[in-house]
Amino acid sequence: MTQALPKDIPTLQSTSTGNWTRPDNVFCTELTAERLVSCETSPEDRGPNTDHLPVLTTIDLALTEAIAQPKPNYREVDWERFNNKLKTELDALGQPRILADEEEFQRAARLIDRALQRTIESEVPKMRPHPHRKRWWNRDLTKLRNELKMLRHYQIT
Repeated sequence: MTQALPKDIPTLQSTSTGNWTRPDNVFCTELTAERLVSCETSPEDRGPNTDHLPVLTTIDLALTEAIAQPKPNYREVDWERFNNKLKTELDALGQPRILADEEEFQRAARLIDRALQRTIESEVPKMRPHPHRKRWWNRDLTKLRNELKMLRHYQIT
């Protein structure tokens, strides 16, 4: 936690003596402190018959837009082509054989993984998702929604 209100800024005027003190502190996390624009008291906004000064804190809440990375769109894959390409990639590794030790197993696993990754890279189309897209929504739901709209339209008229 870091202190947001700068040091030595009074926040309270004693009603009996008139002395200024600082019993009120404003703390924030380090993440919030990075976005802190200002933190200060406002004596001119002090209410009648009050001893505390209002503390005005300004925090920059601007949203930083995340850059959408292209992702594989597995819904649009031609699985027959995908399987044929993967079979070609795996056939290039040679015939299956008994693996003698851990090192040979790990090497074979890496080769299979590379074959799978090359197939995904070449056969799976990429999509750049819209930032406001609902991930759970799909074409079937769109089709059902459109059917519902048509049914409503015919029911009203």
